[in-house]
Amino acid sequence: MGYYLEMEPYYRALPEEKLRQSPALMQAMSILCAMGMDYQGSERWYETLRDFAARSRGGDAREAKGRLAWLDVALPQRGVESLVELFPKIFALLTAREIRLPPFSVTSTLPSLMNGGKDFSPWSKRDSLLYATLRLPVEAVLGRDGVGLADCAMAESRFEKGEDIRDRAMKLLADLERIRRDGTPDMEFAVVGLLARVQMDAGHTQDAEESLHSLRRRLVQAKEHRFLPNLDAMLCRVQLLQADDEAAAVWYRDKAPRDPQCIQTLNRYQYLTQAMVQLVMGDPQGALFTLAPLEPYCQACHRYIDGIQLNVLRAIAEQRLGDEQWREHLYAALDRAQEFGFVRTISQYGAAVLPLLSRCRWQGDASFLARLLAATRKQAACYPNFLSPMQRLDAPLSEAELQVLRLLCAGKSNAEICEMLHIRLSTVKTHVSHILRKLGITRRSQVKDAARRLHLVDT
Repeated sequence: MGYYLEMEPYYRALPEEKLRQSPALMQAMSILCAMGMDYQGSERWYETLRDFAARSRGGDAREAKGRLAWLDVALPQRGVESLVELFPKIFALLTAREIRLPPFSVTSTLPSLMNGGKDFSPWSKRDSLLYATLRLPVEAVLGRDGVGLADCAMAESRFEKGEDIRDRAMKLLADLERIRRDGTPDMEFAVVGLLARVQMDAGHTQDAEESLHSLRRRLVQAKEHRFLPNLDAMLCRVQLLQADDEAAAVWYRDKAPRDPQCIQTLNRYQYLTQAMVQLVMGDPQGALFTLAPLEPYCQACHRYIDGIQLNVLRAIAEQRLGDEQWREHLYAALDRAQEFGFVRTISQYGAAVLPLLSRCRWQGDASFLARLLAATRKQAACYPNFLSPMQRLDAPLSEAELQVLRLLCAGKSNAEICEMLHIRLSTVKTHVSHILRKLGITRRSQVKDAARRLHLVDT
C-alpha cells in the first residue's frame, strides 16, 4: 500500500484517457481513492476496470480479472464476510491459470493480521472452522504473504479474546525463521508484533522492547523502511507502559503524524498512539481532535478493533474533561467488544480505563464484564501509571527536601530519616508534607513513582 502512496503524484497527474487504457493504473486509482476515504471514486474506478475486463480478450482480460480479484480482497471498504466464498474461487482461478494476482500486503505494514489490511473480527466468531477449511486456499492465494498466516491469525484471535496463548506464541517463535526465509517482512512484523503484545500483557516490557528493536535492526538492514513508522509507534506504546514520558514526548515531537485535517488511513495506528501521548501530556482535548477524523473511516471500512480502541480513548479523554459523554463511548466500545468476545482490546488500557469501567453501569453480559475487569486489573497492577498525565512539580524542591525524598524512595521511615539526617521528627514530617504537595500526590506510597517520572531519582 505504501508503494501506491509514493506513486500517487504520478498517478494523479495522468490524463483519465491514459488511465482507462491500463488495468494496473485503474487498479492503482481505485486503491488510492479508497485510502483517501473517497469510496465513491474507488468504486467508480473498480467498475471502469470491470468494464475493461468484460470487453477485453486474451492477456488484457486475464490481467484485468487478476487485478479485480486483488481489489476484491484489498479494498478497505469491502467487508471480510464475502472473503469466505471469494478465496476458494480465486484459488480455483489461480489453479486453472485463468488469472495472475499482483503481490499483496495482508497487514498494510501494521503489527497485526486481525487488524491489518482488513479487520477480520467477524472471522474470529468461528476461527477454528475457518482455520480448518480456508487455511490451504488462503495461503495458496496469498503466496509468500500466506506463510505463517493461519497460525498467526488464530493466535491473535484467541489473544484478543483474553485466552492464554503462550503455547501458540512459542510455536510461532519456532516458525519465525521459516517465515523470514519463505515469507515476507509483513508477516514477520505481524508475528513479532503479536509476540511483543504477549510480553507486554505479561508485564515484560523490556523483553517486548528488545523484540521490537531486534526486528527494527533487521528491517533497517534489509532497507524495508516502510515498516518503521508503525514500528516506532509500537515502541512508543512500550515507553508509555514504562511511564517513560520523556521518550514518548520525543516520538510525538519527531514522528507523530500530527495533522488531523489531512487524515491518512494507513497511519491510523500512529494516530491512536498520538492520542495516547496527548493524554499523557495533559491534553485530552487535543486527543479528541486527533481521534475525530478516524470515526467515519472505522464505520465505512468495518474497522471494529480500531473502533473499540477509538471509543475507549475518547471515553478516557472526555472523562478527564468532565464530559459525561464518556459513558456513551465506553458503552459503545463494550457493546462491540462483547459481540466478538474481545477482552484484551479494552483491557490493554489498564489503569487508564479501570476507573471508568468501575463506575459505568453497562447492562451487557455480566460474565464478559467480569472477565474484562479481571484482565484490566491485571494490567493496572503491571502498569499503574499508564496514560496518567505527566507529572509536574508545583514548586522546586529544596536541597533538604531532596535528601528526604531520596530516603523516602529507599523505603526509610520517618524515624530512620530523622536519625540519618540528624534532624527532629517534626522537621521530617514537615519536609514530607511539602514533598507530597509539590509532587502533586496525597500518599507516601506514591512518592517513588512520582519521583521517578520527574527524573528526581534514578530508580
